[in-house]
Amino acid sequence: MKFLKRALFIIFINLILIASVSADNLNHPIEFSIDLKNKKLIAIKELINQGKTKEALQQLYKVIDEVENQKDTVAIINSHRMLADILRDNGDFKKSNLNYSKIIPLIKSDYETLQYIYFKKGGNFQLDGIVDSALVNYIKAIEIGKKIKNKEDLKAKIHANLSGVYYLKANYNKAIEHSKIAANYQKILGNLDIEAGIINNLGGIYYMQGKYKESLKMFQKALSIVGNGKNELDKKTRRSAYINMAYAYSALDDYKKAYEYQDKYSVIDDSLKQELKYKEIAEIESKYKVAKKEKEAQIEKNKRLKAEYWTFGLSIASVILLLVIYIIFKLYRLSKKNYKLQIAQEQLIYNSAIEKVKSDAQSKILVATLDGRIEERRQIASVLHDNVSALLSAASLHLYASKKQLKDSTPIEIDKSQAIISDAADQIRDLSHKLISSVLLKFGLTVAVQDLCEKASNSTLKISVNSKNITRFNQNFEIKLFNIINEIVNNMLKHSKAQNGVIKLEQLNGNLQVVIFDDGKGFDVDKVRNKKGIGLSQIEARIHVLGGLINIVSSNSGTRIFISVPIVY
Repeated sequence: MKFLKRALFIIFINLILIASVSADNLNHPIEFSIDLKNKKLIAIKELINQGKTKEALQQLYKVIDEVENQKDTVAIINSHRMLADILRDNGDFKKSNLNYSKIIPLIKSDYETLQYIYFKKGGNFQLDGIVDSALVNYIKAIEIGKKIKNKEDLKAKIHANLSGVYYLKANYNKAIEHSKIAANYQKILGNLDIEAGIINNLGGIYYMQGKYKESLKMFQKALSIVGNGKNELDKKTRRSAYINMAYAYSALDDYKKAYEYQDKYSVIDDSLKQELKYKEIAEIESKYKVAKKEKEAQIEKNKRLKAEYWTFGLSIASVILLLVIYIIFKLYRLSKKNYKLQIAQEQLIYNSAIEKVKSDAQSKILVATLDGRIEERRQIASVLHDNVSALLSAASLHLYASKKQLKDSTPIEIDKSQAIISDAADQIRDLSHKLISSVLLKFGLTVAVQDLCEKASNSTLKISVNSKNITRFNQNFEIKLFNIINEIVNNMLKHSKAQNGVIKLEQLNGNLQVVIFDDGKGFDVDKVRNKKGIGLSQIEARIHVLGGLINIVSSNSGTRIFISVPIVY
């Protein structure tokens, strides 16, 4: 249970740090000199603001050709920087950095612009997953910043992003150092809410080092800064600090405090969800008041009509009075009935929300447990491959050297020892590959799935693979998808009684689509899911947490499984 909580906490902290990395989207104005070409750049900038990016790019490329032919240095810098910003905003980080690099030699001693360019390049590399290059550019930006007075806002963001890079490289001491610098700059600027968020992240880094008491100090400091602030950033910081403190106290075995801060987190979480409901209630109340006024106006109109027709006789007036009373009575009964229906509807909505929360929590717990197992298997495989195998190889070399020295008088025990060591090395290598596929780690998802299908195919079942537009993705993402496919292939081998199977992989519009089908006997999807489908539950839970979808169609002529998940690069 304690391991599970730690795993959940680590996932939460990673999300916080990734959020801080995205802070490098700094708006830096492009300066224009007053001539015809730069007036064109101003017009292009206006097109971008209007969302006409394609038209802006067409005009911008023409301007770049003009200014480069005329060797107008200022206009070249401005035009390439504008192009780099557009490419960056549209996700083409490599081309964006090429344009930033073109203008660096032209900037010379304009240190503010140089610092900005290196900051932007570092952000591009970081968003593109090239962490080491991001680190180099952030460090250059910091060195240039030493020549600049003020500009604490940009310096704070550089140090915050650099902290995120060091965190990804597991250099927690450096991550702490730069987080503290970033927090101090935000304090100088008076951005208390941002300072609190950085300090909250700092507590998370301490937690990753196992320094739970230091992490608690940081979380408490973040809470003291945000206080009872009402803006969204204050609320989010206060909410994340509470849950972080709950996990930190849990790691210290202080479960009373852990549950206390978990309750505080739950109260804030519920209140955030309740805000939308309050708005809905206000809208309903407003409509009710309007309806009530309309009803009152109708009653007044009826009274005037009764007064006008009074002269026609007391009998007509009595009939009208009775009719009005009857209508009011009916309206009262109808409103009472509607009120009961409204209460029942709200109860159903509330119960549905509770069930959804429970289902989401169970899925996340299941996936966190499986991810924990994968991480343990990866660590064991690393130890077997990098340490134990190396020791066995060294022992074998020593025995070989001993045989050389003994020459013809080698004892038979040495030969047998060498054979035993060789057999042990083979078994350890096989065990390491079973724990985590070395083919997957070295060559990627496509080759790993092909290798899996070749090994799974036999005289009764042949499984083929088709892939389209598949590249290398984030390693954890590839491992999770490979495990899902592996589980489905195992089920096909055990239960389908199929003769042929096909696995199709395709990268399409930012999603990885996997289609698996066979010509086996099929199965009852609902029955397997409800009674004995722990494997199916694991697959669906993993895909749900990855933000994807799965569709299974099965009959006595075969089974087709469609999976689509957003790609993580």
